[in-house]
Amino acid sequence: MNTACLAGRTAPGELLRLVADGLAGAGLDVRPPADADGCRLDIAWPGARCTLTVGEGGSAEWEYWPWSADDADPGLTADLATVLLTGRTGPQPRLGSGHQRENVTFKGIVGLELKARGLDVELAVYCDETAFDVFAEIIVTVPGPGDGGGQVCVADDGGLTWTRDYLAEAAALSGPGLVGQATDQAGIAGLVVEAVTRATALLRPAGAERTGDG
Repeated sequence: MNTACLAGRTAPGELLRLVADGLAGAGLDVRPPADADGCRLDIAWPGARCTLTVGEGGSAEWEYWPWSADDADPGLTADLATVLLTGRTGPQPRLGSGHQRENVTFKGIVGLELKARGLDVELAVYCDETAFDVFAEIIVTVPGPGDGGGQVCVADDGGLTWTRDYLAEAAALSGPGLVGQATDQAGIAGLVVEAVTRATALLRPAGAERTGDG
């Protein structure tokens, strides 16, 4: 998904500003781009790299990468994917059998859990012909036509990336000829903020205070 900042008819950076204000209002420690033309927000989080990239065209990409793969929790990662894709909050069932099997990778445990919850899970393999190496991750989506919550990618190092294009979804629902600059900036910002804060609520222990640790 293209998350580059796109030229638009509204003030440049307006959507990013609205999202940053919304996240800060939700108690997150948000750090603006070092570059005035940048479109990536850093969200300070203990023990992990957490970023949100917002494009003026209505696209969003949230990344969560624990500093150490040893700290990654496949159950938590499955819950993050579920809440980002479906919006479902509250306790999530443990339905997958991956943790009961030997020699199953991190992404395999997560993928089996999400498949058992009714989500579509595919394995993507990327080849590096220069270094003669391969990299694999799972790509998770909601069944059915359309973007339906975007997609989540999970790798074996515990990294999770969620991407969603809100403008493309709106255009698909509204019909042809309406694709262009995101006009309802506040509405899209609210949806992005809601999705990210739902996810970070799973990461933050109950009663935890806002932190400035990176």
